[in-house]
Amino acid sequence: MTSISASISTSSPSFSLPQKPTIIPLGSPFLRFPSMIKMGKVRCSIEDKPAITSDDLVKPIGEDDFTPQAPCPEGTISIGTTGKSSWPELVGEKGVVAAAIIEKENPLVNAIILPENSPATLDYRTDRVRVWVNSEGVVIRTPVIT
Repeated sequence: MTSISASISTSSPSFSLPQKPTIIPLGSPFLRFPSMIKMGKVRCSIEDKPAITSDDLVKPIGEDDFTPQAPCPEGTISIGTTGKSSWPELVGEKGVVAAAIIEKENPLVNAIILPENSPATLDYRTDRVRVWVNSEGVVIRTPVIT
């Protein structure tokens, strides 16, 4: 009696899985940013150098940095504006004339003439002055940077 034998390979093909990239949190020596390993907050100083103190390290839950601050002084606050930012003397002037005066006195802004009660966005832009006019085209509100 003869026997037949066959060898069948039962091994499955092996595929190599790609490795996950390793992200190493590093600071920037050029920009003077601290390493993220410190897990602290970065507070930039006037000299453009981050100032990290031991108080800036992550605090346990329940502690916070909410210390009362002095209120802002009354009046108009201009953030990042240069030149004139308010034109109360133009109330009662024609809107077209007022817009030309505003752009002449502060060339960094665009004066936009708007009819009263028209909708407007609430965002603050340092390059925009809204000139609100009535139906006769006369300025009815003090034009300010908004």
